[in-house]
Formats: sequence, structure tokens, C-alpha cells
Amino acid sequence: MTHILSWGFVRYIGQRLAMAAVTLWALATVTFVFMRAVPGDPLTRTKEIPAAVRANLEAKYGLNKPLFEQYKIQMERMFLHGDFGESFRTVDRSVNRMIIENFPASAAIGIYALIFGTTIGLTLGILAALYRNTLIDRAAMVLCVIGIAIPSALIAYVVQYLFAVFPLTHFQIEGGHWFRPVGWGQFRDVILPGTTLSLSIITLMTRYMRSQMVDVSFAEFVRTAKAKGASTPRIVVLHQLRNAILPVVSLLGPIFVSAISGSLLIENVFGVPGLGAAYFNSISNNDYNVLMGLTVFYGGFFIVINLITDVVYGLIDPRIRFG
Repeated sequence: MTHILSWGFVRYIGQRLAMAAVTLWALATVTFVFMRAVPGDPLTRTKEIPAAVRANLEAKYGLNKPLFEQYKIQMERMFLHGDFGESFRTVDRSVNRMIIENFPASAAIGIYALIFGTTIGLTLGILAALYRNTLIDRAAMVLCVIGIAIPSALIAYVVQYLFAVFPLTHFQIEGGHWFRPVGWGQFRDVILPGTTLSLSIITLMTRYMRSQMVDVSFAEFVRTAKAKGASTPRIVVLHQLRNAILPVVSLLGPIFVSAISGSLLIENVFGVPGLGAAYFNSISNNDYNVLMGLTVFYGGFFIVINLITDVVYGLIDPRIRFG
């Protein structure tokens, strides 16, 4: 672990942070340009309003200023003051407050999906590799194909009906002791949307872990361990699993961010008050500040998670050197 605390590691972190700042600035700039390229503005989709009222609103939100000045004001407000501004569509509703209030719901579903999906996916991948070309392997691959082929929205409706609607309506189960089709506020409300969201993670982890385990099984050090008479559990745990799981660690960060930001349809199906609905509404309503704020927030979150993943990867594998 000493190399993690070395000057090379500090320099590596500094370079990554500098790159992160440039990346966020580029992301914000591209988002700004694309938003303004779309016909109309946040006031266009409002009910017909008098010209004087529209002029006052444009002055209030700075829409009457030249584009470069709007860009400068928004960049300074975001990166110097950490303020994403107010929503154009909801009066006195700041984007910062929206993130604070709605992000925990999306994060709860994402964390559950990551833990559940990674656990099941790694287990299936390991079993499929150990029992290669058997019924277990084929069953795992069939599940992966199904997980890829069926849209997540359809899976969400199926899961909602089979595990919430059907038991409540056909078995007369009390609603207080079972999953709710729609609702939020209790741990049980995380399970169905989180499990639905985890299916794509299970698919990815199963395929990737199986591939890594199969590749490692033909490595020289595995053959050497077998020649020395090492037991099968020792070979699997200390040699195959230890080396096969390292590349999988690098996937956890992007998968987690994808799980949190990609649950729009699932949140809508299960009535989860997350950021998905806010993101969708900001796009359909041309709500510049909300769209910009959520894009930069998710971009920064993705960069931070990736950086943490790289550090954890270095801690797990002493062969990694930062310099």
C-alpha cells in the first residue's frame, strides 16, 4: 500500500482532477450549445402570455442577454459558486434543492441494484465458468440473452404485476405486508425497482466474469498450481477468482452511475420520486437550468466514482503503479 501514498500517486490524483475539471467544462459547454440550438426556449411552451410579461420573464432569467453573456454567467454561477440556478418551469424551485431532495431515491435504487446485481452476476459467472458447457453454463447464458433482449420498461411492468399487483388482487394479501405496486418511503419500495434495474447488471457481470474466469483457467500460474497438487477450492479462490475479479472492479464505477442515471423508465413505472422524472421533464420543457444542472451533476458524479474505482483497483492489485 505504500505506493498509494507515494508522490507518483499524488501527481496522478492531481492530473485526474485537472482532467476532471476540463471534462466538466467541456460537458457543460456542449450541453449549453445543444440546448440553445433546439428551437424555442423555456418560455415558448408556457401558455400564451402578453409580450410585456414575456419581456419581464426574459429579463428575470437573463434570456434577453447575448448568448456569450448567458454562457459566461451560467459557467461562473456553476463552477465558482456551485449554484445551478432555478427551474424555469417551477416557481422558486432551485436545481440544487431538486438534486438534494430527489437524488437519494435514485441513489437508493442504484445502490441496491449494484449490490444485488453484482452478487448474483458474479456468482452466476463463476458457476458458468466452473461448469463450462454444462446445463448450468447454458442456463446462465440463456438468462443473459433474455436480459439483453427484453426492454427494461417491459421487465418493470412484468415485475410490478407478478410481484405486486397479482399477489394483492388474487391472494388477498394485506397491502401493509407486501410490495406496493407504486409508492415510496419504505425499504420494501426499493426492492422491486432495484431488482428490475439489477437485471442488466446481472447480465453484464455474468458474461464478463465467466469470460475472465475461463481465460484465467488457462494461465500458466493456474497450471503450475494444479501440477503442485493444490486443491480445487484453493486454485479457484486464490488463483482464478483473485485474478479474474480485478478487471471486473473497474466496471463497478460506471455501472453504478449508469444504474442511478439510467432508471428513468423504471422510476416512472414504480412511482419513485427520483431525478429521472426531473431529467425527462427538463428535456421536454426546454428547462435550461435543470437540464444543465443534472447533466453536470451526473458528469461530476461519474468522474468521482471513476477516480475512486481507480484508487481501489490500485489498492487491490499491488502491481499497479501510479506515476
